[in-house]
Amino acid sequence: MYDYIIDKIKDKAEQIAKDLELTLHDIKIFKNKNLVLRFTISRAGGTSIKDCEIYSKRIESYLDENDIIEERYFLEVQSKGIK
Repeated sequence: MYDYIIDKIKDKAEQIAKDLELTLHDIKIFKNKNLVLRFTISRAGGTSIKDCEIYSKRIESYLDENDIIEERYFLEVQSKGIK
């Protein structure tokens, strides 16, 4: 249902990860009570909470500047394992 959003943001999301020397593993968008946009990232040698924070700020800025998602949503950035 919301796959068109992933299609619109995937290239930029991957570029932001690459710029931060991170790997973007997955983007999911789903609705339970609220719309949730979830990114899964990692860094060779281990991912820190700071990595998630920085990625979150960068992707949020991109989404806001380009008005990609029209409805209210929650942004989540997680890693495959925090170091």
